[in-house]
Amino acid sequence: MSKHREQHRKKENQKQRSRWLIILGVVVMVVAIGLWFRFSNIPGAGGNARPISRLSTADFHSLAFSITEPDTIFFGHHGGLMVSRNGGKDWQPTTLQNADAMALALPISNPQLMYAAGHDVFYKSTNGGQSWQPMATNLPGMDIHGFTADPDNPNTVYANIAGFGFFSSQDGGAIWKQLSSIASHSNLAMGEDAQTLYAATGQAGLLRSADGGQTWAKVENILDEGAMAVAYAPTSKRLYITTLGSAAGLYVSNDNGKSWVALGLTGKIMRLQSARLTPVISLQSTTRARFLPAVMTALHGTVGRKMVTNAS
Repeated sequence: MSKHREQHRKKENQKQRSRWLIILGVVVMVVAIGLWFRFSNIPGAGGNARPISRLSTADFHSLAFSITEPDTIFFGHHGGLMVSRNGGKDWQPTTLQNADAMALALPISNPQLMYAAGHDVFYKSTNGGQSWQPMATNLPGMDIHGFTADPDNPNTVYANIAGFGFFSSQDGGAIWKQLSSIASHSNLAMGEDAQTLYAATGQAGLLRSADGGQTWAKVENILDEGAMAVAYAPTSKRLYITTLGSAAGLYVSNDNGKSWVALGLTGKIMRLQSARLTPVISLQSTTRARFLPAVMTALHGTVGRKMVTNAS
């Protein structure tokens, strides 16, 4: 009888050890998964960018998020403006067609207001992009290569006109005043306050203005050969740029450009844009000068979440 009891006790002990091993394995797995998410989503870790759709357009010039609908994304190309209502999975043309939209601006303080500017293009929408009206201006030229709007005062807008210089308007784009002269091909972004502007000027690098665009100074300590695009994320107070040269890619600064950290996304990235929920999307080109992809960056600065590529 005692022999049977001993065998039963051994079997119970083995079952108990097995249960503890299973529990320990589950705990280790949970910890491992947590650590993977923690360290795969820090700046410089490369993130988890993934393609979510393919576009048939031959180029990809501008990008913007709806202020009130984070899954609504606009992008401009040589043929006009397209929109996605489901985070980039599906795209449809908007009513703004046959217009080369080089830049888009959606001021946070007026969610229904949108600006589209580009080659002989300056349009305004007051209903979230459903319809567009051309704007009459006193600008000396209409080849607008850079454009941005003050997020707190939607009637204050800035434009860089090829061959003429940098201009500002206080009435939503009707009357303009020239402030300074910077490189014609400049991607513009508002900074940490109403007087701070950034301009990514290609080979000339990243410029910063602390007086509303009247004067500019080069931002030093960039790790490569010029700046292609710039975006400022007001929620995280981070400055993002994309660079040129042998180490071209996406970089972030937590101190307004004094130091930079590579985010693990390399290549020639054409545009960046900030959003309220996922602050950065970039547009990257292939070595054949086609435009590939849009990559969102999460609030804490990790590269990833979503990517939009063209058909090539």
